Amino acid sequence: MERFTEREAKNKAESEAKSKAEMIIRILSHRLELPSRTLQDKITSIRSLEKLDELADFALTCISLDEFATALK
Repeated sequence: MERFTEREAKNKAESEAKSKAEMIIRILSHRLELPSRTLQDKITSIRSLEKLDELADFALTCISLDEFATALK
């Protein structure tokens, strides 16, 4: 039973990360332009919810996709 709970927690975290990454891409698309596939892939590969929260905040204030991309380095 414990394994199932761990798996559920992992699936929930992965789902939350995916949702946050999609929201970041959506914010960038509305504010600036659709990010390149490469940039989208970099965003969606991030699993840290804390990092995704930071990037979401930055997506709201950055002035270009290039500036946003520097936050991924």
